Amino acid sequence: MIIDKGGTLVERGLYWNPMDGQRITMSEDGILPGDATTSYMRMSLFGLLVVAPVMGMMFVTFLPLFGVGVFLVSWLVPLINTLAEVAITGVKVSGRTQGRNAFFNWQPTRAHFHGFKKAVK
Repeated sequence: MIIDKGGTLVERGLYWNPMDGQRITMSEDGILPGDATTSYMRMSLFGLLVVAPVMGMMFVTFLPLFGVGVFLVSWLVPLINTLAEVAITGVKVSGRTQGRNAFFNWQPTRAHFHGFKKAVK
């Protein structure tokens, strides 16, 4: 399939714009409507009758996935970020009491299991 730009001289046939679905039937040689940003594909009628329903089926098939993606991005991502912020703030607030760490009581300068010698009797 050859892609022709708008405003170019083409021979007779069926031309289809895949961006907006517009079909142009050229009964004789002429110039395609539109400017250089508009593109048309030359197709046979049978090719158009095959491609158009396939594109419609793809749209119907993937439309629910787009909806799920929009839902995830617009609702769940901010909700997860908010819950993470709440959890982090809760740990920060409850983890420190009067300058001491109440959760883990970790003191890196003190070794509890370093092997004190037992007192000799």
